[in-house]
Amino acid sequence: MRKMHMLVTARFARGEIERVRAQLASVDFAGYGVSGEILSEEELIPKLEGVDILIHEFESVTRRVIEASKALLLVGCCRTGPEASVDIAAATERGIPVLYTPGRNAISVAEYTLGLMLGVARHIAEAHHLLRHTSALTQVRYVDKSPERLGVTSEWSLDPSAPFNILQGPELFGKTIGLIGFGAIGREIAKRARAFSMEVTTYDPYVTEEVASAWQAKRFSLEELAARADFLVLAAKVTPQTVGLVSRSVLSLMKPTAYFINTARAALVDYDALFEALLEKRLAGAALDVYPKEPISDDDRFRTLDNVLLSPHLAGASFDIPAHHSRIMMEAVSIALAGSRPSGIANPEAWERRRLAAEA
Repeated sequence: MRKMHMLVTARFARGEIERVRAQLASVDFAGYGVSGEILSEEELIPKLEGVDILIHEFESVTRRVIEASKALLLVGCCRTGPEASVDIAAATERGIPVLYTPGRNAISVAEYTLGLMLGVARHIAEAHHLLRHTSALTQVRYVDKSPERLGVTSEWSLDPSAPFNILQGPELFGKTIGLIGFGAIGREIAKRARAFSMEVTTYDPYVTEEVASAWQAKRFSLEELAARADFLVLAAKVTPQTVGLVSRSVLSLMKPTAYFINTARAALVDYDALFEALLEKRLAGAALDVYPKEPISDDDRFRTLDNVLLSPHLAGASFDIPAHHSRIMMEAVSIALAGSRPSGIANPEAWERRRLAAEA
């Protein structure tokens, strides 16, 4: 087999290239992974001249790019959802397999999700904001902090208006986490939730009882899960079947002491119903990392609520993710170059078409 020319525009751990170095004639780096700026179609197309393998992350591999790149044989998208950056249909028509990196950000999202759970339940962000950016907790006199007790540091204050009383929240210990979706991210969340001695429950119609048991998770219907959970956490993908999955009726089943956490996608939730439930205090609170429109506007209605923790789509933002997706991608490319079909392939029909053409 002839040696290939590869272009990498993703953030990448370059040492991983060594897995396939012997099969490459050249490797060039450009685009977002080098400059932090996404290449446009006009910039990307000339760079793909004579390139057999493209490894990218945020550049848009459109139909125009695919049709103009005559030498292109393989596309590797360093994302969990390659459809966000690749015209899968156009690639399939050309018989170009599109590899992707499932689970690349699972650890990052799982850790952040637990952080949001703690943050919203224990009012961590609110306490920091009040103490750091306002005088609400500093320019105040507490009844129990008389001159003779000013030196007592075993408590801030036990006054009814003090943080000890107004910012208390529940522990995670012994609470029930309800995971909607039990794929790579859901399982990483479950692993960490068990470390907090939480009961792990899940709804995922594609996960068997045996798999759930192996992860010490109990399976329930979506309605049962919503009714039982102290923390209802979204960890599902957007598909035609999951759009609007967390509906008004599902939210109505949640306990008034429960919290809703979304580090997945906004399309999975009825955000109108969620806003109403939070506004009317039918839920204890919510932590949101994703929104129907991003970035959110200055007058976004969720900014008016005092029982919601807002985050600007950061769950999957970790310095360590490029190392994860570089390893996953180069393992997949190595398998592909050896003639076997990798597991992380967005269009397996393109692989089959290429195989049949090679045999013919």
